[in-house]
Amino acid sequence: RQCLENPFPKSGCVLQDVVNEFGRRLDFDAEDGLYQGKRNAIGFDGVWRSQSEPEIIIEVKTTDAYTVRLETTNEYKEELVETGKVSKSASILIVVGREDTGALEAQVRGSRFAWDIRLISVERLIKLVQIKEKSDDPATVIQIRQLLHPFEYTKVDKIIDVIFTTAVD
Repeated sequence: RQCLENPFPKSGCVLQDVVNEFGRRLDFDAEDGLYQGKRNAIGFDGVWRSQSEPEIIIEVKTTDAYTVRLETTNEYKEELVETGKVSKSASILIVVGREDTGALEAQVRGSRFAWDIRLISVERLIKLVQIKEKSDDPATVIQIRQLLHPFEYTKVDKIIDVIFTTAVD
């Protein structure tokens, strides 16, 4: 919250580190990415891996005030697949510092990447970490992690399973 409410030099880099730490707390093996683009390097912000699910490529944004080039984020995925660092079934999770993500949501929904990209606010990511840390049931962790991957939202069973398992736990 400090990075978002009272920005300071390199606060975006610190936010990126914090987001990857949240990935670790959700039992992902989180690989930190670059803080800024470098020639001949893949510019992802993080990659979260687990034994049972496809990888999640992390893109951290402090705000959605600026247009995000989804093509660039997808190019990172393609390069990571080419180099064997992630599987073709990897997805992209854009973590946004501010909760007002309407413009970015519309941009993703209207793009050809809609089935590969998901969005989450930092606040909701914090809530998922808090739920995981309060839970004793390994199934809760698996279900929480599955929510971060793209899935079809017409049928909400997966969301209900997480709520039910957590409530019972």
